[in-house]
Amino acid sequence: MSQMVNWTIFAICPVLFLLTAATMSQSLHAQNGQDSQSHAAAGNSQQESHGRFPELPQGITSFGAAVAGDFVYVYGGNHEDAHQYSRLGQSNELLRISLSNPAKWETLPEGPRMQGLGMVAYDGNLYRVGGFSARNESGEPQDLWSSNSFARFHVEENKWEELVPLPEPRSSHDAAMLGSTLYVVGGWSMQGDAETVWHKTAYAIDLAAGTLEWRKLPTPPFTRRAISIAPARGKIYVIGGMEPNGPTTKVAYYDPESNSWETGPHLPGEGMEGFGSAACWSNDQMFVSTYGGNVYQLNSAEDDWMKLATLEPGRFFHRMVPTASELVLVGGANMEIGRLRELDIVPLSTKNKP
Repeated sequence: MSQMVNWTIFAICPVLFLLTAATMSQSLHAQNGQDSQSHAAAGNSQQESHGRFPELPQGITSFGAAVAGDFVYVYGGNHEDAHQYSRLGQSNELLRISLSNPAKWETLPEGPRMQGLGMVAYDGNLYRVGGFSARNESGEPQDLWSSNSFARFHVEENKWEELVPLPEPRSSHDAAMLGSTLYVVGGWSMQGDAETVWHKTAYAIDLAAGTLEWRKLPTPPFTRRAISIAPARGKIYVIGGMEPNGPTTKVAYYDPESNSWETGPHLPGEGMEGFGSAACWSNDQMFVSTYGGNVYQLNSAEDDWMKLATLEPGRFFHRMVPTASELVLVGGANMEIGRLRELDIVPLSTKNKP
């Protein structure tokens, strides 16, 4: 980047990117609704053309995404100017596109306007976890509220159903499945003018149980938001994010067998590499996509990361979802270009096995 980013931690103002206004106006340009239409192809041979997928209808950041059946689903997100949050600047749309016949994005039944949420797929349905909503209109003082909403989208019935709420409002967290259990880690709670509370809790819920009930996990040895989480070999990995004093590349994991937290291998690079990352699991391997455009794979010893690809441009506050043979990167933003509507593809093969 041509200019060094000047980081400021706002203790009260819960802005998503935590950048000074001067830097944001130059680097993550609002573009007045004009999102990135194209970007240069990377020189790395592992990157594949994404032309078979149509662009997102609009650029979004901090949304939920999951694969269920033959479809990639996307929910919510922010499409307003960076540093700006308002009711109409947040999406309430559930979109999907077919993997086998990706002709166009379909719009499904709407939900609440939300960003900073988690979304997973289980048993053919979608589960939306937390997030925050802006109650103010554009131009008004920001009034941001984290949510304890937990909802299921019945794909066959094409409708939403509210489930047992989270034990506490939560946003800027992430969620992942391991077997039939959904894990929720990280984030904070914003309640309007009240002081923002960083969460020091994590929860799990068995989606196969007859009665859905949240279970509190041992206290994580970290306080972070803007993380990504994913399962790997029977564990739940928590990758990077933002600590109260700045971005980090630290990694930790929860082991359900021992019911304990352990330290994992740091992501390569400096703190920004771990900020707003995206992670997923595919064919018993875990992958993470970072701010710098790097796609890493956790090695078999679970003590280091192998670089699988470098994409240009990099993106953060995006999502990465797996198919049987590739990783699909959706949405997010690049500091110099703005929001990205095009999808990136990273092919997987037997060579990806550590």
